[in-house]
Amino acid sequence: MIGMEISAFHPRVTAGGRPLTEGGATARRLGDDAAVSNARSVALRGGRPDARSAVLVLHGGREHSHSPTSPWQLSYVRMFDFYHGLRRAAPECAVYVLRYRFRGWNAGSGPRGRSEPDPVSDARWALDRISADVPGVPIALLGHSMGGRTAFAIADAPGVVGICALAPWLPEGEPVPGYRPEQRFVIAHGTADRMTSATLSRTYATRLRAQGAAVARFELAGARHALLDRSSLWREFAVATALGLVGERAVPAGVAAALRQTKDAGLAVDLAAYAAPPDASSHPSLTG
Repeated sequence: MIGMEISAFHPRVTAGGRPLTEGGATARRLGDDAAVSNARSVALRGGRPDARSAVLVLHGGREHSHSPTSPWQLSYVRMFDFYHGLRRAAPECAVYVLRYRFRGWNAGSGPRGRSEPDPVSDARWALDRISADVPGVPIALLGHSMGGRTAFAIADAPGVVGICALAPWLPEGEPVPGYRPEQRFVIAHGTADRMTSATLSRTYATRLRAQGAAVARFELAGARHALLDRSSLWREFAVATALGLVGERAVPAGVAAALRQTKDAGLAVDLAAYAAPPDASSHPSLTG
């Protein structure tokens, strides 16, 4: 789908039990980029022909809102720094960024409260599109805030080999995904985040690891939710980790070291140590 923007019917996404589009498709040239969207603004941008891997970038949102997500929404625009960083770093990787239909998570808002949250439905649709574009390749999910929550909710999808979640919104009791042996999960959180809880993301990581999954978690002291505190560190960490998860490069040494830990070790590692394994004697988080 590289170089095209397509509006098309996809039956998974519904409102009040009705499809969000009536069908049909149009396309126009977009240079070296692309988007796939339906008439209610869910949009998938990116792709690369003959790619050997893929990364899907997922933005944040809020708990309740049926306001449409605009292309200028800050939570969406924020992720373009990561999207473009991934594209520059890995010419053989198909990188995509998804824009949800609605700004909210909107759990249980469908008929009789049974529907998936809106961004989860949108992200599953995006994975279907990616699998059609580049079948059989490993896929990593890179999500911020609500995008991190969405990533864990679709971890069961075929082809997903790992998640890199930045300041993820993981409420108390959030279900942990069933995992496959090849999957790896990496979380990073600022300790001064007032929008999502670093404490709860550590609890979630502990629960996921207790099931036997390979999990690493990093912290950036004093960092807040918007990823603006040491923004280049957040970007470099996310790009290197996501590409490592799909095999485009080696997993950063500090991430690999944390993923090998057991129990509570490797779940509160200094984010600045992601690229090289720290001296265990000076980093209790790696020694347990």
